[in-house]
Amino acid sequence: MYNNSFNNRYDNYNQKPYMARNMMVKKAEIPVQQPIIDDTIADTKTGYLTIGAFTALGALPVPNATITVYETLENGEQLTHAELLSDANGRVPDIELPVRYNPLDPYMSPEYYFTPYNLRVQARNFYTVNVMNLRIFPGIKTSYKIDMIPVIAGESGAPEQTFIIPSSPIDGLND
Repeated sequence: MYNNSFNNRYDNYNQKPYMARNMMVKKAEIPVQQPIIDDTIADTKTGYLTIGAFTALGALPVPNATITVYETLENGEQLTHAELLSDANGRVPDIELPVRYNPLDPYMSPEYYFTPYNLRVQARNFYTVNVMNLRIFPGIKTSYKIDMIPVIAGESGAPEQTFIIPSSPIDGLND
């Protein structure tokens, strides 16, 4: 019979486990300090938003649609930045929006910074469309084509469509 019991210095299977007997005497407590953010250094640049309201998957424009761009403040209040009516082509002029950035804020990404805004598009005989958390970047024109859905005849109330743009892993520091 074959006996494979010789010990080799490279044989890791016949080793006894090491048992550590270290004890922690006292846990070190380090106070967590919030970073001091100086808002006087905050930089404000301009980003641009272009919007078109259409129906039938972009085939027909929706004239006289009310397009509202707003920001939700920390207390829940809405700060309106622009409220425009679409023209006969379903478009509004380019909207200039401030993009605030503080280079000393550790919670903001130094490479990909933006300011989130919300968008509401309302038109007669169409469902209201809400787009939440759209990002405006400095010096960049962001375009949105909003597909409006006609209200079903005889339906009461004003149902809405709400689209929430989720966070991206690349901008996780901005949340």
